[in-house]
Amino acid sequence: MIHLYVPMNSDDIRTRFVRYFERQGHQHLPSASLVPHGDPSVLFTSAGMQQFKPFYVQPHLAPAPRVVTVQRCLRTDDIDEVGDDTHHSFFEMLGNFSFGDYFKREAIAYAYELVTQEYGLPPERIWATVFGGQGNVPPDDEAAQHWQAAGVSPERIRAFDHRENWWGPTGDEGPCGPCSEIHLDLGPAAGCGRPLDECGPNHNCGRFVEIWNLVFNQYYSPVKKEAIFRSPEGTLRPLERPGIDTGAGFERIAAVLQGVPSAYEADVLRPIVQEASAALDAPYGEDPDITRSLRIVVDHARAVTFLIADGVLPSNEERGYVVRRLLRRAVRYGRLLGHSGPFLGRLVQAAIERFAPQYPYLREKQAVIGQIVAQEEQRFAETLSDGLQLLNRELELLERRGSQERVVPAATGFRLYDTYGFPVELTQEVAAGRGFEVDVEGFEGLLRSRQEQSRAGQKFTKQEELDLPSLKVEFLGYERIEVDGARVEFLSQGGERVATAHASDAEVWLVLDRTPFYPERGGQVGDRGWLIGPHGRMQVRTTQSPLGEVIVHVGEVVEGHIALGDLVRAEVHASERRATMRHHTATHLLHAALRAELGPHVHQAGSLVAPDRLRFDFSHGQALTPEQRRAVQRRVNDAIRRNLPVRIDVMSLDAAMESGAIALFDEKYGDTARVVSIDEVSKELCGGTHVARTGDIGFFVVVGEASIGSGIRRIEALAGEATEDFVNRQFDVLDEVARVAGVPREETPARVSQMTAELAALRRRLEAAERRAASGSLAEVLAKAEKVTAPQRTFKLLAAEVDASAAPNIERLREAADWLRDKLGGASVMLLASVPDGRPQLLATVSKELTAAGFDAGKLFKEAAQAMGARGGGRLELAQGGGGDPAKLAAALERGRRAARAQAGVS
Repeated sequence: MIHLYVPMNSDDIRTRFVRYFERQGHQHLPSASLVPHGDPSVLFTSAGMQQFKPFYVQPHLAPAPRVVTVQRCLRTDDIDEVGDDTHHSFFEMLGNFSFGDYFKREAIAYAYELVTQEYGLPPERIWATVFGGQGNVPPDDEAAQHWQAAGVSPERIRAFDHRENWWGPTGDEGPCGPCSEIHLDLGPAAGCGRPLDECGPNHNCGRFVEIWNLVFNQYYSPVKKEAIFRSPEGTLRPLERPGIDTGAGFERIAAVLQGVPSAYEADVLRPIVQEASAALDAPYGEDPDITRSLRIVVDHARAVTFLIADGVLPSNEERGYVVRRLLRRAVRYGRLLGHSGPFLGRLVQAAIERFAPQYPYLREKQAVIGQIVAQEEQRFAETLSDGLQLLNRELELLERRGSQERVVPAATGFRLYDTYGFPVELTQEVAAGRGFEVDVEGFEGLLRSRQEQSRAGQKFTKQEELDLPSLKVEFLGYERIEVDGARVEFLSQGGERVATAHASDAEVWLVLDRTPFYPERGGQVGDRGWLIGPHGRMQVRTTQSPLGEVIVHVGEVVEGHIALGDLVRAEVHASERRATMRHHTATHLLHAALRAELGPHVHQAGSLVAPDRLRFDFSHGQALTPEQRRAVQRRVNDAIRRNLPVRIDVMSLDAAMESGAIALFDEKYGDTARVVSIDEVSKELCGGTHVARTGDIGFFVVVGEASIGSGIRRIEALAGEATEDFVNRQFDVLDEVARVAGVPREETPARVSQMTAELAALRRRLEAAERRAASGSLAEVLAKAEKVTAPQRTFKLLAAEVDASAAPNIERLREAADWLRDKLGGASVMLLASVPDGRPQLLATVSKELTAAGFDAGKLFKEAAQAMGARGGGRLELAQGGGGDPAKLAAALERGRRAARAQAGVS
């Protein structure tokens, strides 16, 4: 790359950008999380303006009219391009923003001055692109004029359509407008060499590199970008006060200013590249394929580091799926470089060392990031080889068949996903390397079927939701649990809208204009209780909020009838509500105790707050020790004994976040937020119901703690009366065990241990006796072995039934197979079966040396199983299963015997 300027390190690049705009009256704000708060339309922060979307429509809400940021971002829509010079999954965006303050003229002048004077880029190398107009949207001649005024000659200004020079909206709707890009001309040698009338920005030959995008947010669109230019005139609504949103790719600018091809050679990523090269024993920059693989590994390691630090943990759902996909893709590319052991931990630590000076919170979460990455890498490594073996076998089979379509079946892709944890994109990459495609449409169909099965028990369907009225129900349940004179606004019974609901078992949905019933949300279960009208009563079994701010009472009319327009008395089940409140406030104390005891990396990942229990899911990479569990419980009970006040404040979301309140990533918050504070112990955004003081909770006890996924733990706990009931039950159980053991309560553990040891010894003696008895019957089975002389080699073949006394279960059948194989000596193929209690079990084994000659235990098992209707499977050396018709066992063994001889090439 040609040096056009004095090289500049990346820290200087950041500082100069921020300081320049501070001098222009901009307020410097910190980077927002990769997980956008209150914006469910996107999974991740993908642009600098993501956190500022509302301010373009309502500029008065902005923290300042002018803002500058360095924002961390994540995009995976072009993940296949990662590894080249310009694409990254995680990247940083330098941006300046105006919310109804300055517009195109100032934005263009600032950008031109910064790149030419602060960064020292030659003015004659600067090109600009503008929106050329399309459909009913006119060309942006104004921007072109401002570029000329700034110093860019007309021949270096090019116009393009919406594919290149239109931005937004991000998500389904939002601010949008034409954009103008700054491109740097690296000279003819860097590109195709054609004259400038045939080459220019967006030619993609390498000569021009885009370094900055200036977005002019002057419209609001209710549809996605792709639909804007297909829609009739009037779709775009001009904003009352247009704004500016710019984004300069930090990695690209660093590469340009340091005179290197990409950020991987620049000081942005070079330390991580060096660590990856050492960890994987792969030289960087010599072979293009090795270099691309190293770049992918480095990119994904950095992305995973920041994602986990921002609370996104590997899973098979939404954001977690992206983390898992990136992590597993990195592992696979490490394998392609010939490395079979763990390595990502080293790269993650290198990423933290590199970026902690700019993002200190990485250092705080260093331990948990390393822990989660190590666990996920180990888990995937355990299944990667088996999964790749399955996929390669499938590809080899398709190649032997000579299939012209060259498509991997959907069932194979789904099995790899469901059993081996392969993201379908990884399956696509491996298949593409062999010239195959994957039936992604069929895979998605299978995945939808699985998801629909898991959702079959959900209460609300989309069709039912569409029938609900779009009204705002006044919720009065914070202040009281009984309300008189609430009007019935909506009724359905048995899934049909009705004017009157009569007493029956059919489920009723009822909406009131105001209610004290809290709907299920935020982990808190919906209230139960009664609705009492002038002509009947309805028992409310649950309360839901399936659509907007509508609160639905779900239950049955048990007496008389209830009609639209009736004024009813709404009564929440008082004792259940109080118990739920105790558990909800206890959940907040538990969250605070976990963070205090384990570290600030702990974040809520889910919860259930019910009258009889609470369940709390949280991010943490390992099981709590008994000491940690007791310490957490002690902290909660200490806060309860102090009888601290529980304070509720309603404030703007920005004020709530600035106050230090903890927010949940997946919750959508409005302009105002409800903050629940418990002295100095806890402060969270929460819409649930709570006790007035912590002393109202009573005693708190943790009854269980376990893993529910990679990096996610779950605590089950009780508070108040539920704790008393639990403790009483534990004493009852202990007393009964003591009575049966014939010892006092305090001596029960020692006596139970003694009895368990005695029982284990008796079992061992019994099993030894059974094995001695079984050896006689196995000797008879051994006599049935035959010697097979095949073209390639000679081996022993045994297909026989083993007496059920010698093989009462599949484990003992495997032991029998081991004994027989040792006695046979040398290469052998066995198909064994037994029928304990009338239930057939089947086992096929092949000596390891025979698998290289084409023998396959799985295929032998399949032949025999089909003959008797058994099920199961396995690998080349061992397959097992059971079931089917015992009467057909002899025929199944004979069929398997013939199949083994056929595999050997003899009749």
